[in-house]
Amino acid sequence: LLDIGPGIIEKLRKVGVDLRSIQMILITHLHLDHISDLLPLLKIRALIGGGMLKILGPKGIREWLGLMMTDQRLFGYLSKLGCHKLIDVHELWDDSLELEPGMKISSKPVEHFNGIAYRIDLEDTSITYSGDAAPDPRLIELARGSEVLIHECSFPAEKLKGKHTSDEDLLRIVAEVDPKILIVTHLYPEMEEDLPRLYQLLSKAFRGRLYVPKDLDVIEV
Repeated sequence: LLDIGPGIIEKLRKVGVDLRSIQMILITHLHLDHISDLLPLLKIRALIGGGMLKILGPKGIREWLGLMMTDQRLFGYLSKLGCHKLIDVHELWDDSLELEPGMKISSKPVEHFNGIAYRIDLEDTSITYSGDAAPDPRLIELARGSEVLIHECSFPAEKLKGKHTSDEDLLRIVAEVDPKILIVTHLYPEMEEDLPRLYQLLSKAFRGRLYVPKDLDVIEV
């Protein structure tokens, strides 16, 4: 899984994913819309099984998980269920590692509240996932040459807020990365209300497969 925000558990069930089959979760940063279903998933797996779960995340994720699962004022009952014994936590920043044969995972810090982006290199494809990020040369370096780019596009340029990517920013990023498949995510209402503009703008520089998916969409890559 790439992040695990609110409602993910139920959506996985709707598309037929057995929660026991999940082996690894890559967390980009510790904002609620990216981690809120993580603790519920750990509780469910403690009850129904699923074995050891690898959790990758930015600096601080190990401390956050430890606090959430041991402090009795928070969710300390999770440690009584043994949740802390069922996770293998790896903190990443500017790193590269191979946790599974034929799978290389690389990370780079990005401009967004202690966030990181990921690149997953498999034997037959490569996928880069921005998480939340303002335009960042480190992310472009990580993504360059990826077959699949999953990138946020939160706002139209004239309504850009916070450390995010606008539609015009994404146009420039795609021109540099040159992926075969572009999957646009993390659209705020201001961007969702003007999807024709987004498609028109991106078509100026991108000739590959473009997706702006909705919940429960399945994309073959």
